[in-house]
Amino acid sequence: MGERQGEHLLTEDAPVDTAATPQAAFEARSAGIVARLAARAGRTGLAAADSLGRELEAGRGFLWLPVCFSIGILLYFILPREPSAIALAGLLAAGIAVAILCRNRIGLFRLAMVLVFILAGVTMTKLRTDWVAAPKLAREITTVVTGWVAERGMSNGGGVRIVLRVQSMEEMPNDGQPDLVRVTIRSQADAIAVGDALAVTARLQPPSGPVLPGGYDFGRAAYYERIGAVGFAYGAARPADIGAPPLSIRLAMPLAHLRETIRRRVTAALPGDHGRIAAALIMGDQGGISEATQEAMRTSGLGHILSISGLHMVLIAGSAFAILRALFALSPDLALRRPIKKWAALGGLAVATFYLGLSGAEVATQRAYLMLAIMFVAVLLDRRAITLRNVALAALVILVVTPESLMSASFQMSFAATIALVAAYEEISARADRRLRLTDRHDPGWTGRVWRTMTGLVVTSLVAGLATAPFGIFHFQRVAPLTLLANVLATPAVGILVMPMVAVTVLAMPFGLESIPLYVMNWGIDWMIAVALWTTAWSGEAGGVRMIPGLSLLLIVGGFLWLALWRERWRLLGLVPMLAPIPVAISAPSPDILIDADGTTTAIRGASGRYSIAGGRGESFAIENWLRADADARKPDAPDIAAGVACDPLGCIAPTKEEGKTLALVLEPDAFAEDCRRVAIIVSRFEAPPYCAGTAIIIDRDKLLRRGAHALYRELGPEGKVAYHIETAYPAVPRPWMPGFNSGARLQ
Repeated sequence: MGERQGEHLLTEDAPVDTAATPQAAFEARSAGIVARLAARAGRTGLAAADSLGRELEAGRGFLWLPVCFSIGILLYFILPREPSAIALAGLLAAGIAVAILCRNRIGLFRLAMVLVFILAGVTMTKLRTDWVAAPKLAREITTVVTGWVAERGMSNGGGVRIVLRVQSMEEMPNDGQPDLVRVTIRSQADAIAVGDALAVTARLQPPSGPVLPGGYDFGRAAYYERIGAVGFAYGAARPADIGAPPLSIRLAMPLAHLRETIRRRVTAALPGDHGRIAAALIMGDQGGISEATQEAMRTSGLGHILSISGLHMVLIAGSAFAILRALFALSPDLALRRPIKKWAALGGLAVATFYLGLSGAEVATQRAYLMLAIMFVAVLLDRRAITLRNVALAALVILVVTPESLMSASFQMSFAATIALVAAYEEISARADRRLRLTDRHDPGWTGRVWRTMTGLVVTSLVAGLATAPFGIFHFQRVAPLTLLANVLATPAVGILVMPMVAVTVLAMPFGLESIPLYVMNWGIDWMIAVALWTTAWSGEAGGVRMIPGLSLLLIVGGFLWLALWRERWRLLGLVPMLAPIPVAISAPSPDILIDADGTTTAIRGASGRYSIAGGRGESFAIENWLRADADARKPDAPDIAAGVACDPLGCIAPTKEEGKTLALVLEPDAFAEDCRRVAIIVSRFEAPPYCAGTAIIIDRDKLLRRGAHALYRELGPEGKVAYHIETAYPAVPRPWMPGFNSGARLQ
């Protein structure tokens, strides 16, 4: 009774003395409102704490440990300068000590573990960065490289692309030469194999950085692969007498030779793009597929089929599991007395392991293999196989071993699709379990089964497409408008004809019978390409999206994880940050001027709102990326690509948005004398002479070498005066994968 009276006092207005002053009555009424609000807030807080407690007791907190580790990795990459490994290790040790001291206070312990995993992400990434450190070229050179072939793949432009373990480089000291170089060889390259000792005359350059600030950093990816130079060969490679290759290459040679044998026999049976696609599905090497076919696959939303990932692993290993279990079940004695499901799981794991090695073990394939391995181990332990906990465990393993993979589109899109699908599966299963079924359902018949299968394909494609769309927009500035239709039409052919025939082809190859399954596989590939071309034609030029800022992607990812990893109703709050990036992306400014890192090409936004290109000799890759980032469907060779730009052998002049102001692209030093007197912006791959100091903006050799690609944003300053805000690809203090980093100055 006392409790009810106390509640009444908090929920009802206090009695008001009618004889009191109006001010006193107002204060009394306000106090009652505040009391009610405080009581309601208290009840809401208790309910939220209780709900969160249920989530954590159910083990959902474990799902956030890889997220915390990822936050640490991201923090490392956005630091303004390289941190000290000793300092990070000290912080991590202190965090672990705090967690141990707080282990009896559950709330503080959980907060301490969040901090520990964030610090662990930063520290592991720093250790990984120091571990893979290797020399890299400082400038572009032509030299003779001698070494052993460590990797071999097909080049989209013809020939092969190899990675050489360098034994020597002409006119370079041993302590300054790269450990690995990637070279494209187009002449007499078919016979090159992993383990061969070669000498090749090549034009080499340091791995390139982003083509625009905020873009993908090719140099960073090459750094973590220990590749110190990239380039192309002049003529054919020559055999070199430098002895046997290192042990790591000798160990990789048998599998590499098997991969190459399979590729040759597949492309011999299926010439053209069909054979190259079949080889890509078996070995993970997409090289050699024509640009037209690859573009159709990307535009239609079927590009993921060419990259070996979860779909392929599930179809191969899952088919092996199902077939083995069915074969074991043919024996009643085995079926009744032996754990045939576990035997089939071991067989499926063996097939998945073989397929992992055969396919080249890319990040998406590693993730899929780890997921399948955890699922099969769960079967062996009589545990549930498909859970978000398994996804989290796979992510944590990959991030600990290769933390830099977090920054790749492959990792992001692969895990986004997997998390979304498993979360959707869990929600559908939970809803089904909550339904009370008093009688068994009737047999739906073949029409019901077909309808259920098609519904599953639509839901799967829709969920995976929505989950990966933000990453496709951020990294590739592209959405596939008909991806749902394309995947619904193509996936049955891939699942029924293509992927099963991949396994049969590999099994039939020792007997010389691979042409039979490849003939069947060709029907599925034909249909897949036809769907890609048809949906691409219907898509037209739709699908291009302007590059969104990184903040937008972070908000989307945060909201998506909140929505997918929790189960309580308040997880719907994740929709708020997922919608917030829309105004952020719309309001984000676009660069008015873009300058490539070589200082030979610029893009200037004109009065029409589109870019005009100045220079551009040999820089079609940068131009393509600039146009795509601006949602411009033009190609680098479009007739109006240089509208308003005047060029001669010495350089180019282009008008800017500011009336009467021009930009000069100086291609030869003789142009400085005239351009520095009459333009507002100077861009050059040469060092500007002292008499150019009066020019408003100078971006020359020194700035380009240190800061990489530049982007200029036009702004209105005080009193309406026009100014430019400049962003660069690299920060003022270089990191280890950037040009100009001094390894001797590294903090240890």
